[in-house]
Amino acid sequence: MRSTAFRRAVWLFAVTWTAAAQKETPAALLAKAAAAFERNLNQEKHWSWTITEHRAVSGRDAQVVQPLPTVTVESVIRGDGRRCIAVLSWGDAVAPYALNADAETRCGDRDELRTPFKVEALLKSAKVKLMERSPTGVTLAIQPDKSRLHDEQDDVRCTASIRATVRLDPVTFFPMLREGEVAESGCEGEAQPELHYGEEPLKQQRLQRMLRKGTTFRMNYALQQDKFGNPENSFWIAVEQHWSRPFRHSATAVIFWSRRFDLSPVVPDRHLVQTVETVAQEFGVASETRFDIPKQ
Repeated sequence: MRSTAFRRAVWLFAVTWTAAAQKETPAALLAKAAAAFERNLNQEKHWSWTITEHRAVSGRDAQVVQPLPTVTVESVIRGDGRRCIAVLSWGDAVAPYALNADAETRCGDRDELRTPFKVEALLKSAKVKLMERSPTGVTLAIQPDKSRLHDEQDDVRCTASIRATVRLDPVTFFPMLREGEVAESGCEGEAQPELHYGEEPLKQQRLQRMLRKGTTFRMNYALQQDKFGNPENSFWIAVEQHWSRPFRHSATAVIFWSRRFDLSPVVPDRHLVQTVETVAQEFGVASETRFDIPKQ
């Protein structure tokens, strides 16, 4: 009897949820996702994290032709309370730049090198359609917006270049899974990063962002539960990411975290393949907390 009652309750919830959700347009659902993402940003003050990045150059058929050193970076707090990310260790045992210095020195020119690929901007796209709607979540499709590919703002041009699907958490509407590709050229551009590992300064060289047309991405978020009985302090964090970034044919080096790596001889269809894993810890928790990536 108790089991039958439970099944009826679940069915009733499913019908009720679906009926209510059917009234919401794709634009309204995406607006809820954007609001949930913004609220979540306020929660990061309760958390710290480290990120391990694995990179390799792949050729045709995704074969690795040149592995690159793993790098681990950590969130640090600047004097004004803002967060920045700094190198904690290199996989090939190279000493991290300014490891014992203050946050301003360690983070260097990260603000100047910020990516125009902004999740908060993507979640405000006007080109959105509904793919799936069920009690287990909502999937939205975002299409490129060619009318904005020549906008004066980098962020707008980049957002207008992206084709993506976004999976929303059924309870909070947080965009817990985002995957897609850079389908147009609006994310491209030049950068001039500092070099912190003894390389010769780059002179008269045009350095391109690794956000060319054809870049693919997958960002998987998981909710980290507050350990002190305050669920409002729980935090969604990107526990796993995967990127594949095409090189220009003439590329001779790649720079990340202010360190240059010369590339092996050119092979067809070169991509920089990047896998990112995050370990989070709530302030006040003495032991390290690791979070499993949920199955999709």
